[in-house]
Amino acid sequence: MGLFPPSAFSLFHPRFHLTRPRIRTHLHSAKVVGGMAADPNDPDRIFYVAGSTVVYGHLGKTGGQSFLRGHDDDITCLAVSPSGTLIATGQEGVNADVVLWDATTGKEKFRLSEHDEGVACLAFSPDDRLLISCGIHADGKIFAWDTETGCIVANGALAPRETNAIAFAPKIQRNGTYYTFGTVGKEEVVIWGCDAGRGLIGGQKCGTGNTKRYFTSCVFSGDSQELYAGSKSGDISTFNVQGCVLRNWSPCCKGAAQVFMPVDNGRYYLVGGGDGSVGVFNPHKPPTVLDALDYVWEFEGGVTSMSTVNDDDFTRGNPKMVVCTSAGRKYVTYVKRRKANVANPQPRLLEESHVDAISLVQFAPVDADFGDQGPKAHANSCMQAVVSCGADGALKAWNLNPRPVCTMRAKVKSTAMAPMCVCVCDQMFMTGWEDGHVRAHDNVTGELLWTLPDAHAQGGVTSIAVAHGAHFFATGGAEGMVRIWDMLKRQLVSTFKEHRNRVVGLTVLKDDLHVVSASRDRSIITWDLVRECRVHQQTQHVGGINACVINQSNPDAMQMVSVGQDRSLSFWDLMDRDPLQIVKGAHSQECTCADLSSQGILATGSKDQTVKLWDFNTGRLLAAQHAHCGAVSSVTFSADGKSLVSGGEDGIIMVWSVRVDR
Repeated sequence: MGLFPPSAFSLFHPRFHLTRPRIRTHLHSAKVVGGMAADPNDPDRIFYVAGSTVVYGHLGKTGGQSFLRGHDDDITCLAVSPSGTLIATGQEGVNADVVLWDATTGKEKFRLSEHDEGVACLAFSPDDRLLISCGIHADGKIFAWDTETGCIVANGALAPRETNAIAFAPKIQRNGTYYTFGTVGKEEVVIWGCDAGRGLIGGQKCGTGNTKRYFTSCVFSGDSQELYAGSKSGDISTFNVQGCVLRNWSPCCKGAAQVFMPVDNGRYYLVGGGDGSVGVFNPHKPPTVLDALDYVWEFEGGVTSMSTVNDDDFTRGNPKMVVCTSAGRKYVTYVKRRKANVANPQPRLLEESHVDAISLVQFAPVDADFGDQGPKAHANSCMQAVVSCGADGALKAWNLNPRPVCTMRAKVKSTAMAPMCVCVCDQMFMTGWEDGHVRAHDNVTGELLWTLPDAHAQGGVTSIAVAHGAHFFATGGAEGMVRIWDMLKRQLVSTFKEHRNRVVGLTVLKDDLHVVSASRDRSIITWDLVRECRVHQQTQHVGGINACVINQSNPDAMQMVSVGQDRSLSFWDLMDRDPLQIVKGAHSQECTCADLSSQGILATGSKDQTVKLWDFNTGRLLAAQHAHCGAVSSVTFSADGKSLVSGGEDGIIMVWSVRVDR
């Protein structure tokens, strides 16, 4: 089996192929202000942050993504040069590096390792020659870098110490060697000058009088004479660059003024608000309080990024823009203000995502009903729906064909804490939670159908499995108990208490008379539901178990595999005490999840951020790929074995195509 990321990759075995045609969801581009930008040179390409990686792919299309990997912690800021040839990213953590990328080749050009603890913001000069990087409060440093050599041009103490945004003035003085830029933060606005020829940098704090604002964004006027700074209170303050004084301020949006986007070469500016509104700021005609309520567009979630798309509409004077929000949604819409009695197209939702870590993903049964937008409603769709659960309690269902679309959304109150397990049925899906409750939601509407309180009160419900006849379901808890419940009455039928640690997996065998449970205590137990007793037990020698999957294709010789802390694959016969085979060092770190396809292919995920495919019968590695930017938390195969979905702690859901040539 071979792995084909967006670009071709060498094969491990010619008969198997795994391709990644699309990446569905991204966590950090929704949270990082300025974490998404359109390519100035290609109207069909965008760049966005996904954990410790930058993804660049086609606008509104699936497949063809490429990945810039070079950070070992979450990326906190992103900047694309005006020419579109360079990308800069900064990260948090001990190795708070700034990485300069060649946008054409996707290769790392320079690594700038001068900041400590974290990088707050980045900006390129208008001619691409300089890159300014600002550290976080604990770092307190500012650097000017030469983008051609990677060397430091100048550096100094950062002001404001807590800088939220940085912007360059469009005009460069003194024969192209003197640059002006501004930084804004908590109650401070600073105008800087950088003499690149002499290697000097310095800033002047602007006077604000009695006005106290927490500034969040900034941009210069087209003539470089004024700096406009947006604040958390939703107003725009105008500062004179020459005198570094506050001239005036005016309201613009109801939420924080988080991002600016110039329109018509700076004739006016669109301002993205924390309340989801996009308003207009015209410095020549500052808006009144009433004008601030009349916004151009309104989106779900606060606006975190806006970027103009340089396509044919841009040249015709009616440009489009891409908008990213804190609700994990990307939109494409027209820049121009709506006019009365004129029907303008509404913003088009490109894609959406979770905004927190993905804890669970699971394909629905083939016959599951997900309504008019579900897979069954599309004549050409043969793929099942996928249900995903976020660590923040968000529950979503996705139709993956012809392109990923979210068909169901639900949210459980934060008091329930995080979902710990999921089981999808024909009409509903069941989830187990840290508060000990089992909840059932409708597949189509996401409506909460019922709640089984305190199914496992001590530590939460960690596993769920439903009988093939759907007349009962089994739950496993953090305290190690396995419980059997009547589906119709939701009453307790049986309790098994032999595990000494949390149950990580449950499987109901096809006869609906036996249940197999795996636990972190290293044991795998087969239970007889009629006699209510243990009939067999296997014990893994080293390390707790994180997942266990069973091959029930041959009822007379069922086999299973367990994965866990020992980083190995342990293959078992269901009725044998000792393992049939142990594949040591399957992953470089702890194995976190596993699933088995109808084709006999085993998929595993790990804290080492990789997804691997194995031959279940032989234990031979078929394919491997660095998939996520964090630990892989869940993997699931479609019924036909041709699709694999993986979810990670980075908030990303990846859809893989698995092709088996026989």
